[in-house]
Amino acid sequence: MPEPITSELNSVEDIRRTLATIIGVLPGFIYRCRHDKDWTMIFVSNQCTDITGYTPDELTHNKFISYNDVIAQEYRTYLFSRWKALLKVDGMLREEYKIIRKDGKVRWVLEQGRGIFDSNGKVIYIDGYITDITARKEAEDRLIQKNIELHIAKEKAEDSNRLKTAFLANLSHEIRTPMNAILGFSDLLKEEDLEIEQRDNYVEIINDSGNHLLSLINDIIEMSKIETGQISPNLEEVDVNLLMDVIKKTMSSSIPSGKKLELIYRIPDVRLYENIKTDPVKLRQILTNLISNSVKFTDMGFVEFWYELNIGESDTISFFVKDTGIGIDRENHKEIFERFHRILNEQSAIKGGSGLGLAIAKAYVEMLGGEISLDSEYGKGSMFKFSIPLSVCRKSARSKSADNSKKQDEMGNSMRILIAEDEDTNYLYLSALLTKYNHKVFRACNGKEAVDIIRENEDIDLVLMDIKMPILNGFDALKQIKKMRPFLLVIAQTAYALTDDEVNIRASGFDGYISKPIMKQPLMTLIDTVVKNS
Repeated sequence: MPEPITSELNSVEDIRRTLATIIGVLPGFIYRCRHDKDWTMIFVSNQCTDITGYTPDELTHNKFISYNDVIAQEYRTYLFSRWKALLKVDGMLREEYKIIRKDGKVRWVLEQGRGIFDSNGKVIYIDGYITDITARKEAEDRLIQKNIELHIAKEKAEDSNRLKTAFLANLSHEIRTPMNAILGFSDLLKEEDLEIEQRDNYVEIINDSGNHLLSLINDIIEMSKIETGQISPNLEEVDVNLLMDVIKKTMSSSIPSGKKLELIYRIPDVRLYENIKTDPVKLRQILTNLISNSVKFTDMGFVEFWYELNIGESDTISFFVKDTGIGIDRENHKEIFERFHRILNEQSAIKGGSGLGLAIAKAYVEMLGGEISLDSEYGKGSMFKFSIPLSVCRKSARSKSADNSKKQDEMGNSMRILIAEDEDTNYLYLSALLTKYNHKVFRACNGKEAVDIIRENEDIDLVLMDIKMPILNGFDALKQIKKMRPFLLVIAQTAYALTDDEVNIRASGFDGYISKPIMKQPLMTLIDTVVKNS
């Protein structure tokens, strides 16, 4: 063979080897196909198996399956029309679409190709390259989803900020209103020519305004604790019937005298004769918040509450609060339970309030593993319902020690009470209150003084211990006192005491607790209860 021909053949062989090497290392596969509805493959490289699951032999000339059937159905018509348009102008295709692999898995591919024409401009073949882009598409989807989530979070944050701003503006008004009454009527009390009836009326207004202000502050602190995860359920045995009776008695006395309103506790048809295990403080707070809300927005008619047992599939106990008040529009049913959300209408503006009571109730219901719902229409009253798991336990038989009555007889009506309080105004108030009931009062200005006075005075019967004091706080002082006199009665007084604080205080060894501001009747009742149960 002549040397030039041999050299030319070697050159062609080199080109073939080079092309084979390039094709072998490409991440995708190259193809040549006809321009028909099956995309009949004339040639496909080996990498098609990695991407489609089919071998070149199975795809070539549609021996096992046509490439058109590999393409996901929703893309077939579009790709055919896209190729048709591009071939008319000798354009290049670049499209992303889905395919169905032989094993049934869906993959994303990128196809790039161009038509091959004869001398008459007729399409002979289509040559192209297809590569798997699933990883990139999934990353893009994750990024898109993340952007959507960030956008939603941004909108929620902005919405929350708007709600908080509106809430704080409303709260400023709600705080200033009772403060105005307290300061204003306190100033009027200084006038010398006041009649007794006027003076009593002013004192009642100041007292009501103070209670309203305290309620607002408690709601704010409670919601803050909920939002920061500082509150958790403390499960105990609860006598539901007793709890409902106590709530009926307490809430009945809090209904404003100007309202023609009856609070009804409906005795259930099927009563619960066993205790249940739940958080008594939170359960009571939920019911109190719901009833208070109904009382606030009901001027005439009734507010009724009751419970029902759901034995069987759910094993829950449901509580209901129903009223004949102004009702709530259906579009506001979800928002009514949201934190910092307050439905603004003429009635809510008149009634006032922080708008946190229902949000706190919902948070507590969910904390107890339950759900809360509302059935209401504007102008037709409301019915709140919440259900919590029913965990029944036997009633504990509480036996009082035989020397309870003896101890009470020894103390008589007069006790020796140590007030451990560093604030002068608080001490003066408690001292005036207790001496009025013939009790002898001692004072300690810090925890260390309290311990020293107990050590020197064995005849002290009871201690009112402030938790936050200088030198030695109430908790540490209690430990030292109980070492000296394990059975000495010690009641904690604190400005922090909310739902979970009572449990923490009792767990520390205190015999009882009362939160500031301390009112006369609750304090005297607590002292009486602690003495009886000692």
